[in-house]
Amino acid sequence: MPVFIQNLGVSYYGLKLYRREYGKKFRAMLEEFEKQQWYSYDELREYQNRLLRKLIKHCYDNVPYYNQVMRGRKLKPEDIKGVDDLKKMPLLTRETIKEHGDELLAGNVNQKKLVIGYTSGTIGVPMKLVWDKRVCLVKNVVDWRQKSIAGIKPGDRMAFLYASAVVPLNRRKPPFWRYNWILNHLHFSNYHLLDNVEYYVNKLSAFKPKAIEGYPSLLYVLARFMQSENIVIPVQAVFTSSETLMPHQREALEAVFDCKVFDFYGLAERDVFATECEFHRGKHLNEDFGITEVMVDGERPTKAGEMGRIVATGLHNYAMPLIRYQTTDVTMLASSECACGRSFPLMENVTARDQDFLVTADGRRISPYIVVGITRRFTNIREHQFIQEDGNSLRILIIRSDSYTDEDSRALIEQMKNVFGEKMNIELEFVSSIPRTKSGKFRAVISKISAEF
Repeated sequence: MPVFIQNLGVSYYGLKLYRREYGKKFRAMLEEFEKQQWYSYDELREYQNRLLRKLIKHCYDNVPYYNQVMRGRKLKPEDIKGVDDLKKMPLLTRETIKEHGDELLAGNVNQKKLVIGYTSGTIGVPMKLVWDKRVCLVKNVVDWRQKSIAGIKPGDRMAFLYASAVVPLNRRKPPFWRYNWILNHLHFSNYHLLDNVEYYVNKLSAFKPKAIEGYPSLLYVLARFMQSENIVIPVQAVFTSSETLMPHQREALEAVFDCKVFDFYGLAERDVFATECEFHRGKHLNEDFGITEVMVDGERPTKAGEMGRIVATGLHNYAMPLIRYQTTDVTMLASSECACGRSFPLMENVTARDQDFLVTADGRRISPYIVVGITRRFTNIREHQFIQEDGNSLRILIIRSDSYTDEDSRALIEQMKNVFGEKMNIELEFVSSIPRTKSGKFRAVISKISAEF
C-alpha cells in the first residue's frame, strides 16, 4: 500500500480521535482544568468530595459489584461523604477485577459509547478495561494541561516514539514513520529503530517538531546516537512516560534536544495521573483527575520519607469505576510543597513497580535507581537488564561494546556486592539483544521475588 494511502489511514484514525477527545468540549474543559490546578487545598478537597459522592451513588445504584460490597458492609451512599470516608470501602485488586470484571460494568451506560482498552501486560496478562467517552476526554485534557506548562498547544508539530509498528514489520527501508495530518503528529515505528537510528534522527531534524514524546528507553537510543555524532536538534520540550525515567536518560535527552524533559505518570485504568511542572521537583498528582492514596500493606497511609503502594480512585469513569484500586506501583510523597504554588501533592521521582525492586539476602529492598545508577558509569555497557529469581542470586544481562574488558566485569561485580553483600551470587550473561515486553517497553529490572510495601 502506498505511503500516501497509509498516511491517510493514520489521519482517518486521528479524525476519529479528534471527534472523541478534542473539539468544543475539549477546549471548554481544558480552560476549566487550567483553573482547577490553582485551587487551594480546601477548594480541591471540596471538588473531590463532590465528585466522589456523585460517583459512589452511581456505583451503588448501577454497578452490581459495588452494590453487593456496600450492602455486605451495611453502607449506604450517604455514608461516604468525602475522601476521609473512602477507608470504609475495601481495596480493589487486579485479581478482583479479572474475576468480577462484568460485575464492575455500570448497567445504565450506553454500550455504543464505550471504549474498550487493556493494560500493557508488563507484569503479566493484559487486563481488559472499559472507559466511557468522558474519561477519555478528561485524560486528554490533563495531558494537554501539562503540555501547556511546557509551552505546547494542540496543533503544534509533535513527534512520537512509543510501542507502535506504524509501518509493516517487514519494511527494510525508510520511511519508518507515518504522519497524522489532522493532529499534526509524526509517529515513528519502534520496531525498526535499532537498525535505522540515523534515518530517524535525519527525519526528526527535517520535520522540526516543537516537541517530542515517547518511551524513555526508545528516546534514549536516539540520544546516544546523537551524542556520538555531536548532533543537537533543539525542541521546546520532551515528554516521557510509561517507563521509569532514569537520571542519565533525562540528562542525555535534555542535552541533545536542548530543552527540559517533562516526565509524566498515568495508568491505563484511568484513575491516576501525575505530571511535572516547570520546577521539575517531582510529579504533581492531578487530584482533579482521581484520588490517590499511598499505603503501607494496604492498611495505613505512609509517613514522611516512607515508600508505599499507590491506591487510586478514578473520579470520571462511570462505565467501569475503580474505587481504591491497589496498583502494583510504589512511590513516596514529597514532604514539602512545590514552589510553583499548585496544591496538587508531589510524588518524589522514585516511582516504580514493586517488581522493579531487587531484594538482598537479608531482606533489604534495593531501588532500581541505585543499580542503574551504578551501571550507567560503565561506558562499555551498551544496555543491561537485572533479573532476580531468588534472594541469593542476581543475573545481569549485558550488551557489550567492543571496548568491554574483563576489568569491567570485575569492577561491576565488586560494586554490586558492595550493594547486595558478599553472599549474593552475581552472574553476568553477555547477550546480543534484550527483549522488550509485548507492549514494547524496556524493563531495566525484573524481580520475580516479592518486595513487600
